[in-house]
Amino acid sequence: MASFLYGPGALRLILGNAQTTIVTWPTDTDIKCGLSTSTHVPNKDNVFLDDAGADDFLDGELSGAGYTADGVLLGTQTVAYDAANDRVEFDAANAAWTGINAGTAAQATVLRDSGAPTTSPVICNVDTGGFPVVTNGGDLTIAWNAEGIFWLTV
Repeated sequence: MASFLYGPGALRLILGNAQTTIVTWPTDTDIKCGLSTSTHVPNKDNVFLDDAGADDFLDGELSGAGYTADGVLLGTQTVAYDAANDRVEFDAANAAWTGINAGTAAQATVLRDSGAPTTSPVICNVDTGGFPVVTNGGDLTIAWNAEGIFWLTV
């Protein structure tokens, strides 16, 4: 599966306070990365973690030792314009779990945790090329692309 930006997530990044739940990268302190199984069939039109569908993130989220619901916080968020590639790049520290034994992760989802799955917007779905990953009690780190987690081409 290819990585992509959720349409409503992109709208929240661009329009900010014109949306009911905004995403203000890089100042939000509740941007997270969650992991899900193949039960979660990402749809670019999904809005929230729990989008009332049978295949949204919440339905396929990992569960088990070393995994926290809604994922881990992403620190050191940055946003920068890359003139050479004509794009705005969004990045953050790598996502990491310690001693995770929670099933097989098929993909990662970056989100803003509002405290409730029905109002926590999904931002992007990421396939780093290393999925699926079978968690087995060891540590797991998702190393983002050197160009950023996602970008908007201008």
